[in-house]
Amino acid sequence: MTKHQNNITEKASEAPEDQPLAPLSRRQFLARSALVTAAVAAAAALLKSRKAHAAVLPPAMITDTLNAVLAFVVPGADPYSVQQQLTDDQPGGVEANAQLPLEFGLNTAGLAPPPFDSLSELISFALDNVTDFINPTVTGPFSARFANLTWNEKVAVFSAMESGLAGAELITLANALLLYSGLVSYSEAGVLNPLTGELIAEPVGWQISDYKGISVGRDDYQGYYRNQRFAYDY
Repeated sequence: MTKHQNNITEKASEAPEDQPLAPLSRRQFLARSALVTAAVAAAAALLKSRKAHAAVLPPAMITDTLNAVLAFVVPGADPYSVQQQLTDDQPGGVEANAQLPLEFGLNTAGLAPPPFDSLSELISFALDNVTDFINPTVTGPFSARFANLTWNEKVAVFSAMESGLAGAELITLANALLLYSGLVSYSEAGVLNPLTGELIAEPVGWQISDYKGISVGRDDYQGYYRNQRFAYDY
């Protein structure tokens, strides 16, 4: 799930056996996932913070937060990667248009507790709160403070969450968010037409992995083992 590091540049500074399994929808998948479970469990703890009055976030802040997470997991040459001072000459999660399917998947789970309107809002609120302790004076071009952090500062945010330092409720949340962000970034979701089921562009994940696309067959390798062009008659 990780890019080859040589291209990265850092700026100095259960169903019965006789019945088939039903397909798992996006909503069901998220509803059963560790991410949703952890996020709901974390809500009560988060709302005890001194920033509880800011629970309802503007859409731009949610968008910036999710894009910043995608840039952290799969950096590219996008503005969020530039802001974090860690870019890649290959396209990343932001260029993969992964923010839209990631946010859609989170929001259609429909499990965010009040006062949050969506799961993506709860997650953005959590990251904003932890950012407040890592760098309370951070500024930058984005409406979300997490999006204005450097890559190393984002590491500190997720380290605080994964270690339990920011609250035990956030441990699983941090791990699952990073996992799903990587999965969506490398998937075809960002360029998949939901009406036709066809791709409207080459997925970034294909470019990064050098995947040649779907094929019903490929050219046979025709060569000679150890350069033997005939069989010896003993």
